[in-house]
Amino acid sequence: MTTLIIKSDSDKKTDLLKKFAEELGLEAQTQEFRELRSKDMAAGIGRKATDEELISYLLKDKEQVPSERS
Repeated sequence: MTTLIIKSDSDKKTDLLKKFAEELGLEAQTQEFRELRSKDMAAGIGRKATDEELISYLLKDKEQVPSERS
C-alpha cells in the first residue's frame, strides 16, 4: 500500500483531487496539516512522517542556544 500526501491551499482543487481518487477506486481523506511536536515524535502520528515534516521538526530549534544546567 502507498500513502500519498498532497498539501493544497485551495478547497476547490482539494475537492477535485479527492473526487478523482474516489473515481479510481482509491480511499481518499483530508486532514488539516499541523507541525510535528515532541509528543508526536515520541508517541507517533498514525502515519509515517514525510521528509519535509522531519526536516522542519529537526531544524526548528537549530539556532536556539542550549541553556546551561547547574
